[in-house]
Amino acid sequence: MSAVSTAKPKKSDPLSKKTPENPKYAHIRHTVDTGSSVTKYLEKIEDIRKNYRFKKDEVFKRMKVTTFVQLIVQVAEFEARNSTQSTIGNGNYTDRPDTADLEVQHIQRGSPVPSLAVTEGDYGEPRTGARSTLQGVVKGVGEIDSARPPQAATKVEDFSCPYLLLDIRDADSFEDCHIITAKNYPTSMLSRATNYESKDMLAFKNQPGKIIVVYDEDERLGPNAATTLVQRGYDNLFLLSGGLRIAYRYFPEGLMTGTPNQNITESTKPPKTKEKASQKSFTTFDLEKLHTQLDSQLSDRSVGSRLSNASTVSSRMGQTSTSRFSSVSGSVSGRPPFKPC
Repeated sequence: MSAVSTAKPKKSDPLSKKTPENPKYAHIRHTVDTGSSVTKYLEKIEDIRKNYRFKKDEVFKRMKVTTFVQLIVQVAEFEARNSTQSTIGNGNYTDRPDTADLEVQHIQRGSPVPSLAVTEGDYGEPRTGARSTLQGVVKGVGEIDSARPPQAATKVEDFSCPYLLLDIRDADSFEDCHIITAKNYPTSMLSRATNYESKDMLAFKNQPGKIIVVYDEDERLGPNAATTLVQRGYDNLFLLSGGLRIAYRYFPEGLMTGTPNQNITESTKPPKTKEKASQKSFTTFDLEKLHTQLDSQLSDRSVGSRLSNASTVSSRMGQTSTSRFSSVSGSVSGRPPFKPC
């Protein structure tokens, strides 16, 4: 005869029962921001260690993704204002302040440090004047122009894109996914002793009001390539901090063309469908998405960006950007190509 247990089952405490976490909402945070804390500081340090490969002796300059996206938006707005100036007048149509000017001033002061990517920086008072400002780059006035006598303003018909974006990954990765307006420049080109430069690189090399931005997937190739180019005489070169991984994290829509891989999206599952990168220029629909996401990043002080000190009003931008870009390039629904470059 088998023994029967007479022990009473333990009563479960409903208050001690934990609700299982849904990985879908793992990235959701509290809406109330209590300010600086040890937890946020440790998270920031861990993010730097994971996504940024900083070295103390870096000879190149870095540019944050938010700064680069703001450059894209301001170039588009500058082009739109000049296109409509003859019919509308000389009014000021920019609701967003030139908040990236301070950032460009800081990254041009000297060798960067990890704080340039995600934290507040203490580099003294910002310089004033037209030099080193993002608006100056958009209009064709750069750091090299400061030592030259003033020249006549650049004509609208002579306006060209102030940045050259280089994707230094291999050709297959570039064809799968890349940032819109980027051009492929594999790092294997740097192994050549001569003829390692493209025509675009020679046209932008150390030119007034022009910058060259290089990026890779996760900074495995970027720092070495940027160092080599600086050592070969490129003084106006910047590395996009964090590469495509950070760019996709902050701007998942409107910035890239093609289907990003799992390393970029940091997803556990591969993409269901793959689309080749074929888009050459930004559409008005892409620019409006970048406007919305940029406003969110600039107003989010938890990111620790210096740009957050001048947060913008997304509601006004949402109302004005649609009419402004639609009047220049057509309706948003039709997605006409808008070429800031």
